[in-house]
Amino acid sequence: MKKPASQKHGGTPQKQAGAGAKTERQARSGERHKVESELNLYRDQLEELVSERTLALELANRQLEEEIDERRQSELLQSALFQIAGKASQAEDLGSLYASVHRIVSTLLYARNFYIALLDPEGDVLRFPYFIDEFDAPPGPQKLGRGLTEYVLRSGQPLLVSDQQVEQMAAEGLVDLIGSPSCEWLGVPLKRGERTFGVLVIQSYQEDFHYSERDRELLIFVSQHIADALWRKQAERELRDSQRFLEAVFNGIQDGISVLDGDLNILQVNQAMNRLYAHQLPLAGKKCFQAYHGRSEPCRVCPTLRALRERSPQVDVVPLVGGGGQSGWLELHSFPLADADGETTMVIEYVRDISERKLLEERFIQAQKMESIGLLAGGIAHDFNNILGGILGYASWLKTNIQGDHPFFRPVDTIEKSARRAAELTAQLLAFARGGKYDLRPCSLNGVVGETLRILSGTFDKSIVIETDLDGSLPTVEIDASQIQQVLMNLCVNARDAMPGGGRLIIQSSVARLSESDARHQPDAKPGWFAVLAVSDTGVGMEPAVKGRIFEPFFTTKEKGKGTGLGLSMVYGVVKNHGGFVNVYSEPGQGSTFKIYLPLSGKPEAVESAPERELAGGDEEILVIDDEEAIRQVAADILGSYGYRVSLAADGAEGVALFRKNRRRTQMVLLDMVMPRQGGRETFLQLQEIDPQVRVLFSTGYSQNEKVNEIMALGVRGFIQKPYQVRDLLTKVREVLDGKP
Repeated sequence: MKKPASQKHGGTPQKQAGAGAKTERQARSGERHKVESELNLYRDQLEELVSERTLALELANRQLEEEIDERRQSELLQSALFQIAGKASQAEDLGSLYASVHRIVSTLLYARNFYIALLDPEGDVLRFPYFIDEFDAPPGPQKLGRGLTEYVLRSGQPLLVSDQQVEQMAAEGLVDLIGSPSCEWLGVPLKRGERTFGVLVIQSYQEDFHYSERDRELLIFVSQHIADALWRKQAERELRDSQRFLEAVFNGIQDGISVLDGDLNILQVNQAMNRLYAHQLPLAGKKCFQAYHGRSEPCRVCPTLRALRERSPQVDVVPLVGGGGQSGWLELHSFPLADADGETTMVIEYVRDISERKLLEERFIQAQKMESIGLLAGGIAHDFNNILGGILGYASWLKTNIQGDHPFFRPVDTIEKSARRAAELTAQLLAFARGGKYDLRPCSLNGVVGETLRILSGTFDKSIVIETDLDGSLPTVEIDASQIQQVLMNLCVNARDAMPGGGRLIIQSSVARLSESDARHQPDAKPGWFAVLAVSDTGVGMEPAVKGRIFEPFFTTKEKGKGTGLGLSMVYGVVKNHGGFVNVYSEPGQGSTFKIYLPLSGKPEAVESAPERELAGGDEEILVIDDEEAIRQVAADILGSYGYRVSLAADGAEGVALFRKNRRRTQMVLLDMVMPRQGGRETFLQLQEIDPQVRVLFSTGYSQNEKVNEIMALGVRGFIQKPYQVRDLLTKVREVLDGKP
């Protein structure tokens, strides 16, 4: 059954009232649900907004922190670069700069293990000037190898590798494993332009530490500034070393060097130049002609001005005017210097003290002159001796064959005396030419002085006081006592003649040792020990021009007829022939001193020879070979008169032929040394081929010098000097025949 409509739509009032309340509740619940939903939506939106704001704030904070970190890193980097530049200019040496670079890099990166490797200039040796490592010691210089350092050096590229990567590179043959293995290795090249000259390396041995790509980029950037700093410091050091080297060379050169500008102002001098002109210090700032020559204007002939004008090197010899009376000669070289525009603005002057060389040149020229004069005098004396040989030989032979009351005795005696006087003059010439006759024996020089003064004591005027100062411990000298006595007599007589109004004559003896340096400053000197005989007077002295010629034969300052001019030339020759030399010190009005230097012997003094024996002849056959007819004839007559059988030959070839023919009969040969076509030496050697035991007596107008001694050493039995007298010839012949020395 159907219900009523009212019931369908509302029911009973109570039911309707209950339904309305329910609807209201539902409505309120919906509104509440709606509000809650909206609130939840708002809350979600708010939470989302807060979350977005929080995220944005976090991003902003993170970005701010990164910006702050980047700014801090930038500030650290800028500070590091600033410090590198500052240390490069302030560091005293490269060692302190390396340490500073290490400290600076450590502020940016982990750099406990740090080293710098540099390639040497030749490019084949690697050096490690700075090396700090926890495990490895600093390596020494080494040839380029195949390590990681050399890999960066060759590639010119940075390298960041782990230990596994290094092992992989080694397995591929790219590198060799060198040193302790590190967990991280970072090396960057040090470059100058495109050239890699070194490597900077940092490394870590910590397994939990890794260098980042940012670390790599940072070290690359910093290394560019480090490379510039190191290169600049290296260049500064090389420049300082070069300057020190050039300064050491400049001041080490023993010749004087000065640098002048175009106005002849001295800009710089070396120490040698300062020593030359110590009295003018300081030299810099002065004009060269003022400092070096004491002039107020440039020299008339100035090589420096000529070098500036002609723009070419110049050489000249100029006088040295040093301090303290120092004088001499300088060889001056002037070298012009041009600037970048080609203008000659400076000159380098190079001077060498040639005073000693000039002195040696003068002495050499003097020695050459004396040698030439000696050769001329010796040749004349030798030929004159041959002439005198016949005169003196026949005169002495005639005297032995006539009595004193014979009418010809006085004329023959006069001839003999005149010939002897002439022989003495030639002996003086030969003495100068070092060709005189000498009988060398160990003697006391003081004894020779005493004997000479006993001879001269009665010939000197009482206005001349003779003083002696003799060294009693003087060793012996090997001399011909009569020749040295003649030397001393000549010097004493010259000293007497130099003091016409009286004065003092001082004779001294002493010992002196000459070093190599001393010998260079003494004419004809050799280093060693010498006995020195000094003869001094207080006479008129000599001008330099006179002193330069006193030893020349026939040069004399005495009046005509008062001297032959052979006295001092004989002194010069005799002393030289004894292995010594003569020094002369003299000034006008200050007297003169002659110093005779004779080599010491130290041998025991020779005893006097036995008295002469009676002349003895013989019956042996003697061959006389001489190109002078007078000599041959006088020898034949003298020897023949004493029982000898004599055959004669006019030259060496004829003599050899005669000896070959009469070899068994000829028991001795009297052989002249100097002959035309075939000389004595060649003749003797041919005679010796015929008979190795041939007895030969050598004869010459020269003394027993080196040339004669050389021939004597070949087997010659004896030597006699022309002109010889009867006794000399007979004695020597007998000694050779009897086999006596």
